[in-house]
Amino acid sequence: MCFLIIITIALFIINLLSEIGNNKKEEEKVLEQKEEKHTIEYKANETIRIKFSKTGEIVAMDMNDYLRGVVPSEMSPSYEIEALKAQALVARTYTYKKISGGGEGQGADMCDNFAHCQAFYTKEKLFEIWSRKGYDEKTIFEFWDKVNEAIVSTQNEIITYNGECIKAFFHASSPQKTEDISQIWGGETLPYLKSVENIEDEGYVNRTSKVEISFEDFLNKLKENNKEFNEVTNENIKDTKISDYTISGRVKNIEVSGIKVNAEKLRTMYGLKSTNFTIEIIDNKIIFNVIGYGHGVGLSQVGANYYAKSGMKYDEIIKHYYTGVEIKKLN
Repeated sequence: MCFLIIITIALFIINLLSEIGNNKKEEEKVLEQKEEKHTIEYKANETIRIKFSKTGEIVAMDMNDYLRGVVPSEMSPSYEIEALKAQALVARTYTYKKISGGGEGQGADMCDNFAHCQAFYTKEKLFEIWSRKGYDEKTIFEFWDKVNEAIVSTQNEIITYNGECIKAFFHASSPQKTEDISQIWGGETLPYLKSVENIEDEGYVNRTSKVEISFEDFLNKLKENNKEFNEVTNENIKDTKISDYTISGRVKNIEVSGIKVNAEKLRTMYGLKSTNFTIEIIDNKIIFNVIGYGHGVGLSQVGANYYAKSGMKYDEIIKHYYTGVEIKKLN
């Protein structure tokens, strides 16, 4: 009798240990699958060459690897997935359009400079940036998963107009309206880059901004860029005014002592976040009260996130910002 009890207890312990072992193996399998999801490399089967501005080094990489570095460098990965998909589509289209025009040159298709091509950071650098911003490891991996989903779910898709890849310009913020491309950059007219109505989250941190410049600093910068201002005095600055507006209501030109100055040049010279501004003259200072962030042409990233939150899909967001376009898959 005692022998049977001992055997029963032994079998119970063996079964219990076996069950614990199986559960442990199942947990390890789940963890492995989770890690695989974070690290899997989705390939686009096309190699492009990226020039790193700081070193001049040119690195060949898969198109999707490149896009996974661009999308979260240009748009916050905290944005809605449909907004990130729209950004992925824009980034891919922008890349193909530039390559079709000869690329970056000197053996490169694109560079990592946002002012010249598109911003690009490696996966390691992105993780470092997100960590410095205070995001924990779980959130960082969630960001990376969203980026992967945005790129892979739009695999090989580009934006076209009349069958041709468009110039997919984009910017951060345009409360109320985006800009018509004909109003800036030399007056090029493109039927898909028209001014459209736009709604954005009013809580966006860069929705409004202010730049104050002394008369002296303002005039010195003008003289550096235009000899016509050599005879202008600080006293003349008091009469500075806006002379022309664009289709979207942004400033096209201002007038200083009877001399017109292009607002887009002003934006660059004085670090204004956009050309949607008003002017105040107070105590020998010229004050620019600015709305929005960026040139205003094409997709507004803050607007795309607003529309994504409202239930719009990425293709609807694209067709809102780019008039009359189609989304096509590359062969």
